[in-house]
Amino acid sequence: MIVVFAIVLMATITVGILQMTTEELQLMQNQLYAAQAFEVAEAGLNDAFAQIRGNPSWSAGFSNKSLPSYGTYTVDVNSASMTITSTGTSTQGYIARIRAGITVGISPVPGAYVIRIDSLRINE
Repeated sequence: MIVVFAIVLMATITVGILQMTTEELQLMQNQLYAAQAFEVAEAGLNDAFAQIRGNPSWSAGFSNKSLPSYGTYTVDVNSASMTITSTGTSTQGYIARIRAGITVGISPVPGAYVIRIDSLRINE
């Protein structure tokens, strides 16, 4: 009787540990995918900055621009409020959003413009 009880107890502990490990792996995976979506959104923001540095009146944005193996991003530019919103979607479907309020100034380098980030909001 004691041996049967010990086996049942060990099996219960083993199942519990396996369940906790599985949940931890899922949480890590979710965090990885969310971070990947954030990095894709950040790439979209940087792409928009590059466009604005060359042409301060650029406001076309991007729609579902692909980063192979990472995901896609969409960038919306609001010229009136000088706000850029980049939404990144990882290949697994996780979404992150970065909104930057900017000011564009003249650079000492001819034909280039400086971008100052006045506000930065993440996943609002």
